[in-house]
Parts: sequence; structure tokens; C-alpha cells
Amino acid sequence: MLEFARELYLRSPPNSTAWSGAWETFLHGRGHYLAGDDIIRRKFTKATRFYNLLLAEAEVYVRQKVLAQSGRVEVDGGIDVDDEGQWVDEDLSVSDYLAHCCLLCFGASTDHDPCGPADVIVCLDANFVQKRQAPAQGSGTDAPIQHPRTAFLSNEEVEEARRLVENARPSQTTLSTTQADTTEAGMQVPRTVLDACSESFKAADEKRAKASSKYFADTGLMAMLCRHDRVLWLANMTSPGERQYYAIALILKLFRSVPPHLTVGILYDIGCQLHRSCTKWNFIPEYLDRIIWGISIFHAYGHQWPCQIVYHPRKCVGFGLSDGEGCERFWSSIQGLVPSLRVSGYHQRIFVLDLQIDFLRKAGMPQLGSWLVQKWDACMAKMEEAERRLLEGFWRDQVSVQTQPLANATVNLAKNTIKSILESIDYLKSVVQEIDVLDNTMASGQMGEVEDAVEKRRRLVLRKEGIEGQIRKKKAQLGVTDKQNLQHLMSNKYLQVRMQARALKDRIQAKLRERRFEVERFNRVYTQVSASERRLQTHIQTQVARHEPNIVNLVKRSNKLCDDLESLIKSRKAPRHAIVPQKIEQETVFLLDVDNPIWNDRGLGDDESEVPVWLGDDGVRMDIQAMLMMQRCKEEEYYLRHEAAFLQAWFKQEWDYLDNAIEQCDDDDLLYYLHCKKSTLCYTGALWRKSLCNSPLLDQEFDWGPHIEDFALELAKHDGINNESDSDSSVAMDSDNDILEELELLQLDAGSVDFDDYVGLQESWGESP
Repeated sequence: MLEFARELYLRSPPNSTAWSGAWETFLHGRGHYLAGDDIIRRKFTKATRFYNLLLAEAEVYVRQKVLAQSGRVEVDGGIDVDDEGQWVDEDLSVSDYLAHCCLLCFGASTDHDPCGPADVIVCLDANFVQKRQAPAQGSGTDAPIQHPRTAFLSNEEVEEARRLVENARPSQTTLSTTQADTTEAGMQVPRTVLDACSESFKAADEKRAKASSKYFADTGLMAMLCRHDRVLWLANMTSPGERQYYAIALILKLFRSVPPHLTVGILYDIGCQLHRSCTKWNFIPEYLDRIIWGISIFHAYGHQWPCQIVYHPRKCVGFGLSDGEGCERFWSSIQGLVPSLRVSGYHQRIFVLDLQIDFLRKAGMPQLGSWLVQKWDACMAKMEEAERRLLEGFWRDQVSVQTQPLANATVNLAKNTIKSILESIDYLKSVVQEIDVLDNTMASGQMGEVEDAVEKRRRLVLRKEGIEGQIRKKKAQLGVTDKQNLQHLMSNKYLQVRMQARALKDRIQAKLRERRFEVERFNRVYTQVSASERRLQTHIQTQVARHEPNIVNLVKRSNKLCDDLESLIKSRKAPRHAIVPQKIEQETVFLLDVDNPIWNDRGLGDDESEVPVWLGDDGVRMDIQAMLMMQRCKEEEYYLRHEAAFLQAWFKQEWDYLDNAIEQCDDDDLLYYLHCKKSTLCYTGALWRKSLCNSPLLDQEFDWGPHIEDFALELAKHDGINNESDSDSSVAMDSDNDILEELELLQLDAGSVDFDDYVGLQESWGESP
């Protein structure tokens, strides 16, 4: 019963109250009564808790014995013991833990490969839904319990990272608005672009409260997963915001657990900000040169365009076809635990999460072979599509131009002030026009309530004077050159229209980013969707649909301004070499693709030089995209070939370990356990070999260990032997269902039923096996 409950609660939200209540009602109905209140639930909860711990401890104990007999782990006397003679599982090999987490990343040699772009790719993300309520005052804490293979960082490791960050970074920093825009040391993106990205993301604001520390003792989780969606480590968060030291703690844990010189690609929704902080404040200097920074693909569209072309995983060297969204899929897989863990104890919450993580690791093992094949097929399809053209030179030109620093931050400030003045002048004109209309109406004697008209005119005059005061104040902030530019703009129709078009396009880009974040939760796929979640998704769809017409209208206005600019250029009322801006396509504007023309601001700035081919030639632009995809596919091919080799090497090594342990074992109970482990391993290998048999990833000459007959026997044992009767029964059942449907249709027919047809169906029903 405990095993059944364990397997059930690993696949569904745990609910010991419902289980115990059902048992109690079942027993009461048969005349069995137990003394005490809620006794079944309390005893059942403790029994399942320690049963799960016993299984985990037994697995680790056997693993230690197997490794010790293989010579990989030196254990004094075979077993570590404490003062009371009990076994203590403190010396688990870190490399064995990593291989247990993901054998495709750490299953074989973990030495650095100089030919590869990155040795390991991981993703980071925080979740503020998986939190725990603060216990009532005076209630104390629950009994300590820890999984022997816990994925959680210790409190000491998190505290070390917190001190490191707080000691290296000053508590308060002030940014000068007149500081020249430069590219900071170690970065590839200008400072102003990074500042804009920081303002766009809540995660970048460490002071923003996402979970109240007053009501919640644990405010969330931060996870590190590899590119195969396998959990490596978790950090339990207690701060109200997404502090950087949690990410630093996970990165430190990874680098301290892998061999030196190993390179790591890190994907994070605010990867640019974490890279900036590590470089600026020198957080982890000993590891910085071994890190490739990137932003997860779903969050990339919220970043500024220059940031995207440097950190987007499809444009940044080293990430292959990894998307960095493994954490999102992990959060989805454990969302059923949210209600029960919200009110659980501190140790119980972590223990249950460890159990679920261990279950997900084991459940995903048999699918690793098919995962490799699926990724290989997708990679080959994309490579065939992209392998026609390679134009690396044009791409380097594009990156160089679009990431160059701005001339000076004060120039931007002056431009914004001039833009604000022009907008205020336009608004002033509308107010003056409204006053003139009101004066004409009053002079004609057509105004009904004179007092209301006088009061309305007084308010308009006050508004007019306020706008004039704002314009004078803003003009006073401008220098001599900027005042001349303002006069030039006010007298030049082309420059006015171009500034309006640029402002409108900036507004459209901001609206599209906002829309992307609106649909972020809706776009995530959950395995279980509650009624409230469905209502929320419907609400999101409704709100997004309501906002779309506004964006479409802005696009129409922008395209109208582009037409006006084209007319001014054709009538020679524009500067020489003026360029007509590219219109926005209404059909594709909501796709917000990283290469969408919405990001093309050519013709809306002051640079009127010759159009570079990477921007003006559609063929070259397509070539660049193909070149980038070709690079990522080659990286993905490299990763998949190495991962397939790691899979085979890990299997052979594990098979040899178990063979050796079985040969040396003289304990009948342990021998039975080892044979069960060997049977499970053989079945897993059979599935891998079956999935990879026709793939170029498989080394056909490789010796797996078991014979082909062993693989076939395990497959037959798990899939069922001589199941022809089951198949016949299934066919017969389908036939019966067809006959029943025909009978129901005859009975529901409003017309007369043919007696011969009815008898025929009845005979068929009687003859069916």
C-alpha cells in the first residue's frame, strides 16, 4: 500500500487527508472503528514519509557499495558509520551526483574539449509561486529530514554568495544622466542599452517585492537546469525579490563541482544584467572567462535590439539549438505541489521537492534515446534549409554598426527635450484652436449658458498658460546649438514628420513588447490546467484582442507618415540622400520575430549615408539568417554526437559496475536488489538502442555489454509476451462498439426502423466473439 501511495503521489498532487479519509470511511462501513481522532492520517503521513526516506537511503547505500567494489570510492570497512553504528551518507561523489542528474552532460569524460563551443549548457530562472507560508508564532519547525541526494544548496552556500555580492557591490550607486555613452569593460553592448533592458524586466530590479516576506517564510525557488531539462541544483529563496546572489550561488556550485577549464553556457532571462554585474563588480573573476552568457529565447524579445543580437541564443555562438526554457517546463511539471507545499513545514517542503525531482530524473531516463533522435532530425531539417548561403562578413558588419555606442548621452537628452517641446507646441495649437472656436461661438450669440462658456474659457486659458510655461522652461534647458536645432526643426516640415514617425515607431515597439509579456503566461503549456487558470487564459486572450486594434491603428499612422516622408523626398523638400523608412507589415507585426522589420529604424535617424547591404538587401538579410542558423545547427550536431557517445559510455560503465558487484556479492537480499537494478538498466538500454538503431548518432561497433538477446528479452518482458489474445480482444471490442453505435442510431431515428436491419444487427451482436 505504501508503494502504491508513493507512486500515486509522485504523479499527482499529494493529499494524505483524502487518502486517509477514504480509508476511514471504507473501514467504518464494514464495522471497523479506530480509537483516536485523525489517527489514520497521522500514522499514514509518517509512514509514507519514512518509507520514501528509506527507499532513497537504500538506493544511495547500494550505490556506494557498487562504487566501492568497482574501485571508484574508497570506503573504510565498506561502510561509513557514525558513533551509534548507523550508516552516514556524506561522501557521495560529486561526479556521480552530476551523472545521476544528467548522463548526457556528465555521463562520461568531463574534460574540456577545445573543439567544442561549450562543454555544458545550463539555464537559470526564479519562481515565486513555489513559496511557503510563515508558520504561526510559537509553532516551531517540523522534524528535520533530508534526502540523501538533495538538489538544494545549503544555507551556508547561499549565505556565502550573499556576502560575496554585498561586499563587492556598493549598497547605492548613482548614474549620471550626462555621462557619455560607452561600452563598459568586458561588455559588447553600450551602457544605455543595458540600462534600458534593466528597466524592462522586473527580474532585474532586486528591490521589487514579488512575494511578501511578512507572510511567507520561503518566497520561492531558483533553479539551474541543463539543456536536457534535468535539474542540477535549486536554491531556496527567502528574500522578497529576485536577488542576484541566488544565481551566483548556483553558478559557484556548478563550477566547484566540475573539472577545471570546463566552459559553461548560461541562459537567463536577464543574462545581460547578470553578465554586467559580474564584470562590473568582479563577482566571480576566476570563472568569468569560462562562461558564455545568453538570454533565454522566450524572454529575448523584451530586450533591446542591440542586446538581442549579442545575447540571443540563435545569434550567440555556443548555444546550438538550446532555448533556455527548461526551467519553465520544470515549473510546469511541479505546479501540482503548490497547494500542499504552501502550508507544509520547512524540511517537508524541501524533501517532497527532492522526491519529485528524483522521480522526474528517473522517469525521463528511458526517453533520452528518442530525445536525441528528435533533436537530430530537427537539427538536420534546419541545416538543410540554411546550408545554401553563408555571409559571415556582412553579419560582423551588422553587429559592429548596431552595437556601437551613441555619441553622447546629453545628445539623447537634448533630443528628448526637443521632442517634448514639439509635442507641447502641437498640443498648444489644439488648445488655442479650441479657445478660438469658443470665442467665435460666444460672439455669435449661439451659446446657451454664458457662465459655463466663460468658465470653460477660463480653464482653457489656464491650460494654455501652463503649456506655454512648460515650453519656456524646456527651452531654457537647451544649449545654444540645441535651440538652433529646435528652430531648424520648427521650420522644416520633413524633420518634423520624421521625428513624429520615429516617436510613433518607438511607441509601437514598446506596445509589442508589452503584448509579448501579456501573453507570456498564456503561451506556457501546462500538463494540468485548473478552472481558474482557464478563466485567466480566457481573460488574457480577451485583453490581448482588445489591445490589438490600437496597435493596428498605430501601424497605420506610422505607415501614413512613411508615405508623407516619401512624398517630401520626391518633391525635394528633404535633405540630400534622405531615405524612405520601411513600412511596417500589419500581417506580421504581432509575430515579433527577432528579424522582423519592426526593428529597422533606417530612414528615421540622422545618418543618411549609403545603406549597408545587410540592411538594404533582402537577399543578404536572408543569407545572414541562414548563416546564423547553419552555425547553430553545426553546434547542435556537435552536442548531439557527444551526448550520444556519453549515453553509450555511461551505459557500458554502469553495466560493468553491476556485473562486478553481482559477482562479488554474498548477501542474498542485496543480490536480489542488484539483479532488479540490472534488469531495469537492461530495459532502459534496450529502449535507447531501439530508438537510435537507424540514427547516425549510434556507434554500430559499440559493445553495449548485454547481448542482443538480453535486450529483446527485457523488451518482451515489459511490453508483454504472446499478447495476440489482447490484440484480438481489442479488435473485438472495437467491433462491439461499432455495432452498439449502429443500434443507437436505429433507435434514435425518428422514422420507421426496418425490422430486417434490426434483426441483422442483433445476430451480429450475438456472433461477435
